[in-house]
Amino acid sequence: MKYKALILDLDGTTIANYSPNPPTPRVTEAIKKAHKRIHISIATGRPLYEVKHLIDHLELSGPCILNNGSQIYDPVRKKIIHEVLFHKELVPSIYAFCKKRRLEVRMFNGIQDIVYTGEPLPGKVLSLYIPRGSIKTMDALVAYCSTLPHVATHRMITLKEGFHSVEITHTDASKLHGIVEVMRHLNIQTEEIIGVGDSYNDYPLLMACGLKIAMGNAVPELKAIADFVAPTVEEDGVATVIEKFILSQ
Repeated sequence: MKYKALILDLDGTTIANYSPNPPTPRVTEAIKKAHKRIHISIATGRPLYEVKHLIDHLELSGPCILNNGSQIYDPVRKKIIHEVLFHKELVPSIYAFCKKRRLEVRMFNGIQDIVYTGEPLPGKVLSLYIPRGSIKTMDALVAYCSTLPHVATHRMITLKEGFHSVEITHTDASKLHGIVEVMRHLNIQTEEIIGVGDSYNDYPLLMACGLKIAMGNAVPELKAIADFVAPTVEEDGVATVIEKFILSQ
């Protein structure tokens, strides 16, 4: 099979979790070699201002899925080409739920994250982000959000064991929906895409790809659906994927 696109999760996959640093030299070199043959994109829960330096460093050409699918960025034209807005009228009830449980709420307005404390809402809201809470508390938050219309939750692991973070977006904003947009822009099909991830929010990413790859450090649920389990991020697993499935073809 000749693949036409490689879509990489960022934290825990291409770089160490929540690191501001670029990938290792081996991973960087592999990506730069591969993008002469294939479109390479990232799919991350992070916003553009946190990852633009990484996109530029890697010289990516494929549309990049940001903020868990609420934005897509074209690194060639250097502009946002797709946005999915959150229903602002739902923010007060979600904030009240989180405040009662002493969870910090950050709001993304399309440009920056703002710690939200109940003030009047900005012109547009793309997502809410709860950076850390116990797994039990996050279970309750996810269950509550499931009762609200047009609300999706994206759970992610944190650096502290026993805690998760959660991104809350419109149901049309996910890594899966982002890949649909990327396919449209690149005129490619599902079976022509390799997806690589490690966390819970990468489940829709892998489900939208022809070749599903989980990192060696991935959560068990992701490994269960993977066609191939790569070495860990510490072992430069992304470089192994590129060497095996792209450069050797």
